[in-house]
Amino acid sequence: MSRKLKVYSNDEVVASAVGEGRVNVSLTGLEPATTYSKGKYKVAFEENGKESEKVNVPEFTTNSILITSISFVPETKTVKAGSHEQLESNIAPSTATNKSLSYVSNKPETVQVDENTGMINALEAGKAVITATTKDGSNKTAQITITVE
Repeated sequence: MSRKLKVYSNDEVVASAVGEGRVNVSLTGLEPATTYSKGKYKVAFEENGKESEKVNVPEFTTNSILITSISFVPETKTVKAGSHEQLESNIAPSTATNKSLSYVSNKPETVQVDENTGMINALEAGKAVITATTKDGSNKTAQITITVE
């Protein structure tokens, strides 16, 4: 027999699904990485035109939106010795919850990089590869080659 699962917020149905046995329903429009308190949402089943008592949904926290990719455009950059520049990365999706990156230089004697901000300091002629890594747990990386003249 088919039944309808209804999800309420402030006595208004915000989502529902019909099925037999176990019924799953998805809520849309929730904020990522947010905790919703017990009772913010309530659920009830409707079967044969009759609705069960509304029951509080327990406290829950929505998932973070993880970074799916990072990149540097262009992937190479030429700078003068003694210069300081901010690296600009492209992060997708733009709605990622935590866009923080950590940076490391493979040749800090040539190009130093602030591990938290991506600000580079070109020290001497040569090439260095800067690697940016996500801090949100997605383990995405991107690299840019810096040539110092």
